[in-house]
Amino acid sequence: MKHYELQPSELKIMNVIWDHHPISASEIASILMKETAWSKNTIYTLITRVVKKGFVKRTDPNFVCEPIITRKQIQQQETKSLVDRLYAGSLNMLFARIIEDENLSDAELEELRNLLDQKR
Repeated sequence: MKHYELQPSELKIMNVIWDHHPISASEIASILMKETAWSKNTIYTLITRVVKKGFVKRTDPNFVCEPIITRKQIQQQETKSLVDRLYAGSLNMLFARIIEDENLSDAELEELRNLLDQKR
């Protein structure tokens, strides 16, 4: 799998693009200026960065953005990176940590059991 590296600020840009594509850069700026303290220039810089990294296709006129990679691709890569960095590649250690640290409801535990059963 190709490695995709997104900074947290770039991920905010990508989330807007995934949720609203195709979307113009000005619309992205409008959405994120309400949610963050970022200026329009900062948002445009971040959009340009994700375009240069090959995550987003830009078309003109109007600097319209569409994702090249999917949210699922990023989630898979980030999950693998997290497991490798913090749990020495062990999914068992990750799940044990979640189960020990989180206050999971009976419904959530049942859902996890069902997911595990489906993988068999």
